[in-house]
Amino acid sequence: MSGRRNLLTAVAAAALLGAPLVVGAPASAAPAAHAPAAAAASCIGGAWKYDKPAGWSYAPTGSGYYVTTSRCADIQVKPDNATVIQLCYLKNHDPSKTTCKGQVTVQPGKWTVLGTDFNDNVYFYFRFTNASVQKTGLVAA
Repeated sequence: MSGRRNLLTAVAAAALLGAPLVVGAPASAAPAAHAPAAAAASCIGGAWKYDKPAGWSYAPTGSGYYVTTSRCADIQVKPDNATVIQLCYLKNHDPSKTTCKGQVTVQPGKWTVLGTDFNDNVYFYFRFTNASVQKTGLVAA
């Protein structure tokens, strides 16, 4: 875990630069009944790929973290294969204050919410139970 304590700022900046920018229509452009669907589409529309190589228990690998954005209040995944995943996040960007939620079995090709009500710029990562198998998919946060 000590490797995760290095280069927080640089990795967070790289993660933000690598995430695509999603520009949504103004709220007045959509009827009120469709607003939640539009917000969800904007969140998922800004999703990026995660890739956990065989031999690793975490994604992202190394000392990096993913970072929540203003597009989503939740952290969601859409795996390519069924897997068991655990969401871990840092309080106040402090690696000594890591909190992990319970393990969740997620199904392939289906969006699953791992955590709700996150502020912008929260550092997080995924922990996988099966380190020997590569895991890939999408994450929206």
